[in-house]
Amino acid sequence: MLSEQTNWIALFAWGATLMSIVSPLCGQDRPEPVSHCKVTVVVDFGQDQGQNFGALFEAVDAQDRAVAGAGFQGLYNTTCRNDRRGLQFFARPAKDSASPQIESLPRFSQDPGVYIGDINGRVYALGQRVDQLARSWDPAAGRWEVATEYADSPLRNGDGQMRLGDGLLTFRNNRIEYDGAIVLAAPEKEYVHHVYYALGHLFFFHDRPGEAKDGGFTRVCALPWTPGQTAPADLSKAIARPTTNLHETTWAWGQINGRVLTVTNWGTVLAFDGREWHTLRECDGKSYQVYSMLNYYDRLLFAHYPSGCVHECDGEKLTPRENWPPPMPGAAAWSREAQSLALYRGDLYTGVWPWGELWRLDRADGRWSLARRLFSRPPVTDKVGHPFEAEIAAWNAANNAKNVINDWGQRATSIAVAGDSMFIGTSNKGGLLRLPEYDFIDDETLAQYGLVHRMTLPGHLSCQMRWINGPTVFEFIISDRRMSVRQDGAELGSIPIDLDLSAGLRAAKITWGNGLYGPLAGKILRCARD
Repeated sequence: MLSEQTNWIALFAWGATLMSIVSPLCGQDRPEPVSHCKVTVVVDFGQDQGQNFGALFEAVDAQDRAVAGAGFQGLYNTTCRNDRRGLQFFARPAKDSASPQIESLPRFSQDPGVYIGDINGRVYALGQRVDQLARSWDPAAGRWEVATEYADSPLRNGDGQMRLGDGLLTFRNNRIEYDGAIVLAAPEKEYVHHVYYALGHLFFFHDRPGEAKDGGFTRVCALPWTPGQTAPADLSKAIARPTTNLHETTWAWGQINGRVLTVTNWGTVLAFDGREWHTLRECDGKSYQVYSMLNYYDRLLFAHYPSGCVHECDGEKLTPRENWPPPMPGAAAWSREAQSLALYRGDLYTGVWPWGELWRLDRADGRWSLARRLFSRPPVTDKVGHPFEAEIAAWNAANNAKNVINDWGQRATSIAVAGDSMFIGTSNKGGLLRLPEYDFIDDETLAQYGLVHRMTLPGHLSCQMRWINGPTVFEFIISDRRMSVRQDGAELGSIPIDLDLSAGLRAAKITWGNGLYGPLAGKILRCARD
């Protein structure tokens, strides 16, 4: 049995074993060589209270570069929490020269904006204007299908569902339900929205429309509730924090170090410690917006506007980062927005407005690289802050109008990871339809808004963990041109790979229960490698 910290003696032995395992890969004249390595982790997650499960293991080389690992993303991207039971397993060769394959999927609708998420291994898309019925991607058929569980009515931002314990928690239409039973329903003429569950509490925004003098209010609530309760939750027992302004909302929730955090669209940063709310930043009238939160090693990352950078938080202190990522060459450096975040094949990615940029961080050398601009036109410029800004300003002047000049800026709205791929959605500012008079946005350019792109690199596998009350055994296997994940002996998923993929594991140092996905929220009972 290895401890949860690095066991150097065993690791050097594993390095020697792996050298003997993968050495046939170097012989070009050998017939169909076989490589094999397996990592086993037995873990007990305890009671499911909505925690982000974190990392199971991570292997790094001498340059501190992650060459293999497994864990669960803790991610909320603008409109929804990504699947917390999506288990990622990645492995990379010692010398990684692979270029990503990026393709555009068929349109899900004529919406010029799309937000995506994932649950149960499926990617979902939601429009903003034309088609507000959620659709799921069918990779076998190569098309979007109306999601049957949401086919009866449109979804609002913040609506959705999550697996919790042995059941399903759903939140939409001002109701929270667990396996079909009502947990909480908003009082008449009031609203409950942007629900998040963690620390054994339901978190949500609670609104009563109208001015304060007429009884209107907005408050952020933490309401104790667990799936074992037989009675509905009591709204009067919510631990509430009134917002500074009426009808504030949020675009992201996150958790770290025993605290749950949210940021309102007016820039108030709040943290709940299980008993009370703490204000980490008060609304001050200056723009401060966070569109995504992601657990990354020992920090919670914030995708921030107007810096366009990814900031950090430890649950108590906010740490701004400059040029993280930097402005795209040739583009203006102001009014930038980091909107989306994700972990894929061992790397951090972020999508940045207003030029539809997708950036990747190399943690080993601390450098960001531009993976791709997701739009081909208009040409990048630093003369204005946003695409088509000059054209809209000129149109306003000619027509005595006041149309918003950055409405056709370009967003990488959200990112989801499923199977072997990463999916990225695009949009204009608010999903607005093109005005007929905007002849400077031609059909080919318009067609690039509202697309979902799929990016694939070798050596990544996402699959769905099965919830087990008690110890469960995970096996991460690279063998015979396949990498696969098993849970309690049953395969969760597999993908084909190249033979040299396990080469990066030579002499790797492994850490158990920590890494890219943050600290493990559970107890490792046994871990081994062979």
